[in-house]
Amino acid sequence: MAEAVRIYAECSRIPHLALSISAKRAAARSTTACLNQRQLFSRAVGRSERSAPRQAARATHSSSCGPPSRRHASTKQTVPKLNVPRPGLSQPQHKSRPTLLDRATAQDALDALAAQNRRQRIHMSSNTYFWITSLFGFLLSTYVAYTYMSYARSVKEYENLDLPQNADVSSRWMDLSRNFDDEVELSEKLMFLRSKREKLCREARGNVLEVSAGTGRNMELYRLDPLVTPEDKRVQSLTFNDLSEIMLSQAQKKFEKLQERAKDRRRFSGPVQFVVGDASDKNLIKRPEGGFDTIIQTMGICSETNPVAFLRQLGELCRQPGEKSAGVDMKIIEKESQQYLEDIKKRRDHGISEAEQQRQQEEDALVAEYGGDLGGKILLLEHGRSYLGLLNRVLDNGAKMHADHYGCWWNKDIEQIVRDSGLIVERKRRYHFGTTYEYVLRPRPKPRSETETEEKTGEKLQNGKNVVVDLSQGVQVKRWTGGWFGRN
Repeated sequence: MAEAVRIYAECSRIPHLALSISAKRAAARSTTACLNQRQLFSRAVGRSERSAPRQAARATHSSSCGPPSRRHASTKQTVPKLNVPRPGLSQPQHKSRPTLLDRATAQDALDALAAQNRRQRIHMSSNTYFWITSLFGFLLSTYVAYTYMSYARSVKEYENLDLPQNADVSSRWMDLSRNFDDEVELSEKLMFLRSKREKLCREARGNVLEVSAGTGRNMELYRLDPLVTPEDKRVQSLTFNDLSEIMLSQAQKKFEKLQERAKDRRRFSGPVQFVVGDASDKNLIKRPEGGFDTIIQTMGICSETNPVAFLRQLGELCRQPGEKSAGVDMKIIEKESQQYLEDIKKRRDHGISEAEQQRQQEEDALVAEYGGDLGGKILLLEHGRSYLGLLNRVLDNGAKMHADHYGCWWNKDIEQIVRDSGLIVERKRRYHFGTTYEYVLRPRPKPRSETETEEKTGEKLQNGKNVVVDLSQGVQVKRWTGGWFGRN
């Protein structure tokens, strides 16, 4: 080609123009060749992603030629520079769309990774649970062993104690050096008794009487704030009773502190009384007009020497069926009575004996005579015998020890006591293997014929004792001739 250029330049009249044209033609041929090489190189890069940087480096090294000069003619053969990235630098790759096989493979990999992570978590959780369970088991076994040893030692110490069952142990509450709240705080927390106390106290309304009030552990559980308490749930008056003057004085101090912390508009404005003495004494607590709408007792029957007579006395202090209430609006009572009559019609007694069904039918018939009015409520939260024989043996063996220290018999048959009292059981629940009892009781209605006879004669016979009745007030006066609720 150089010889042809030389001959062409010699024959031409303008040698330098001929030389420039020849050089441009030669450069065009070289550029076409380089472009063909670039296309081949790009295809090779697209086929192999991993070897692309190496191939680009080799191509750059082998074809390192500069672009042709545009400013002046030159005889030097030039090749345009390929736009190839340097080795080691990332470049955008055009990936093809994944196939179904690729997707399945990726999903299998994700599932395997998730399963591996799950196995690791389970392994860590198993170890954590193992050590926590082991520690809890060790502490529990230590506590049970200590309790059993203390129980066995105490049973031996009190085995020869001259203390008959259901003896009067009320003198244990007269010790000024004891803090009764601290002694029972832990056990009540473990048994979640506070929530059960609160549940009963929230049902109190109208004229309220709390017997066996103790140190006032239920004091702050009543709805005494008139601004937030609904009208049908408001308490109109409070009467607290306990046999221990020491305990009742502590309860009075608690009530005064609660009233001091409350604002003026939120303080309880109704009458409050603190009565010291035995509530089974018929001359102790004055029955208000219309009776008490709610009577509450928590952990008190266990300390009574005659619990059956005690419950009967509470039934007399309570508002009787059909009696007008002085603390609750009668419209509310009438509405509840109608609802109770409807519930009687819908009731289906399944799973109870024929004797229980007959007793239930008799009670429903008596209540229906008074238009469904059940009277006031008697709310009980007690502890006593269990439905497990083994636990009852433990209670019997430690009864003397518990009675001598705490002043209560924890092995009394509460269910039998309630049955013997003759009160109507509206609701009953048992907790803690049957050792904790929750009752909602109602006074038993008297037949209309008996009530009419009493109104005519002005006298009635109660357990063989004549009791004078004040017909103008409709309640018993305080002139008694004997007393079948008294202690023997």
